[in-house]
Amino acid sequence: MKSKYDPVLKRIPGRPGCPEIVFRQAGDGFLEVVYGNNEASSNKTIKDIILRSLRVIIINGRMRDRNISGLIETVPGSESVLYEFDPLTLSVDVLIEEISAVETALPDVYGQVINARKLYLPLTFDHSLVRRSIDKYVKEVNPDAFYCKDGSNLEYIAAYNGLTVEELKRRFLGTGWLTSMVGFFPGLPFCYPLDPASALACPKYNPARTWTPEGTVDLADYCMTIFGVESSGGCQLIGRTAPIFRARPVHPAFQSSPAFIRPTDIIQYYEVSEEELDSIYEQVDRGEWDYRTEDIVFSVDDWLKEYVAHESELEELQRKQRDAQKTLRQV
Repeated sequence: MKSKYDPVLKRIPGRPGCPEIVFRQAGDGFLEVVYGNNEASSNKTIKDIILRSLRVIIINGRMRDRNISGLIETVPGSESVLYEFDPLTLSVDVLIEEISAVETALPDVYGQVINARKLYLPLTFDHSLVRRSIDKYVKEVNPDAFYCKDGSNLEYIAAYNGLTVEELKRRFLGTGWLTSMVGFFPGLPFCYPLDPASALACPKYNPARTWTPEGTVDLADYCMTIFGVESSGGCQLIGRTAPIFRARPVHPAFQSSPAFIRPTDIIQYYEVSEEELDSIYEQVDRGEWDYRTEDIVFSVDDWLKEYVAHESELEELQRKQRDAQKTLRQV
């Protein structure tokens, strides 16, 4: 029996190229629209995840362009959009009609192009601050954390994927990472690998860390994130990159927003020494270091062609992952 308190207001059934779309009341002035059924990442392919993220990006942009009276803000997630509205000006039923019209006009995201930026960010694997975070975790939280061998998570991540540490690094550096959303912690991007051969997986810490340094790059399932500020955290740690969040706009990169990274950005890492990265932090705080960015047009169809061309590499990686995880101790 359906409860009268059921928050689901509407469903648009799934169709080829588009998952089921669920509209949920999220408060007096909020509506949540979710794409799919909140399945675990392990039950979806990296292709599914990226296509859903691209749909969110496109729909969010089209809704903002409509300039609907009473629509205050949109908050895009990886597989959802939260709409904030003034219920005295805009009824939830009218908002659902507006969103539904946009959704119906976009059967799938094939053939779409998106204006994006490519960001070239330095990365130091196993930076000493990252190692300090891991050591603190082992000493104060979980002394039996087998995934933190010798103050590093890299060996465990590599083993979980059936790779060597050097192969792990090569795959991590060898792909662009599409930013699907920014949030959770200030300026923190959620990013997914565009190259299926880099669809790396790993479980989270159990329990979580109490401290993660600013600039830490981490990984869980297929998702890579960057910590804009010091905080707790639970994903496996890769290394450290340049600052991505500054509340004081000393550097030009942070004058329009304290968060440097935004949805649709594609991050490409390149490896640097710890000394080089520490120098970059000093330069950024003086407003001097140049963030290298490139304006690009991202074609969904071109990406799909590349995906298909490398799909056999994804199948080989998944075989290695399955074989490794049969014998590897889980978190």
